Amino acid sequence: MPNVGGARASKRRVLASVVHSQLLYVAPAWHKVPYNCKLMQRLRRIQRIMSIRVCSTYKTVSGEAIGVVMAEMAPIDLLIQERYDRYHGMDNNLARTKLLQQWQEKWNNGIYGRWTNRLIPDIQLWLNRQY
Repeated sequence: MPNVGGARASKRRVLASVVHSQLLYVAPAWHKVPYNCKLMQRLRRIQRIMSIRVCSTYKTVSGEAIGVVMAEMAPIDLLIQERYDRYHGMDNNLARTKLLQQWQEKWNNGIYGRWTNRLIPDIQLWLNRQY
């Protein structure tokens, strides 16, 4: 998918959700993958590229900022944990609430994307905006 031109952001977001579905299909089986192993690094890299393509932005933007602000994609490790929780019987709303709390904590304690964090301190408000 080209970075400039091509499909609109809404169509790009649909394509990204398809890739997320494929990545998370077996998440309950390998949710205990160490955070810094090569597989998790590859998954983060794929998600970052998807976020950049959805927003048609440059690759110099921070991964945390692009995922939170523009593409509205939770980090892949948190999505894996959410899928695992749902697979093992946790209520969908409770699993989503847990994901959002962990995402907010990660967003507040992150190293990168601090300027964007000043502009958008609360992820929940950003995701539920009306525009």
